[in-house]
Amino acid sequence: MRRAQLRDLRLWDGTWTWCSGFRDGLPWWCWGSAPAGLVTLSQLREQRLRRRAGQDPFGLLVFRKHGCGEQVAELYRVDLAVAARTYTLAVAASVAAMCRAHRTCRRCRREFDRYLPTSTWTCWPCMQATGDFGEPAA
Repeated sequence: MRRAQLRDLRLWDGTWTWCSGFRDGLPWWCWGSAPAGLVTLSQLREQRLRRRAGQDPFGLLVFRKHGCGEQVAELYRVDLAVAARTYTLAVAASVAAMCRAHRTCRRCRREFDRYLPTSTWTCWPCMQATGDFGEPAA
């Protein structure tokens, strides 16, 4: 990897900064050198924010990870982010119902403590009784 040449870049607020270059039309920075106001998706999530629908990344964060080589993370503007959706009781109830459906046999209606195979949605005794083990037809 050749050494990056610093280039001037005008930010959205009118200030000037340096970036390490451009990749796919986006400015990129090395680890720890991105300007304030740009964060990754996981950093947005930590702040209980999410990117606005259709929001494109403003830049890239390029770094090396031991054993993984070069890694690239997209950087988003914090001022364009919106509040994350709240986890309401209705959402929690629907998630619980979906999990319960994955654990319930569709033949005998018994609920188990583990997910059932998605090929049959039935428990082992029902599979043995019907002979349907979810194998593809030959």
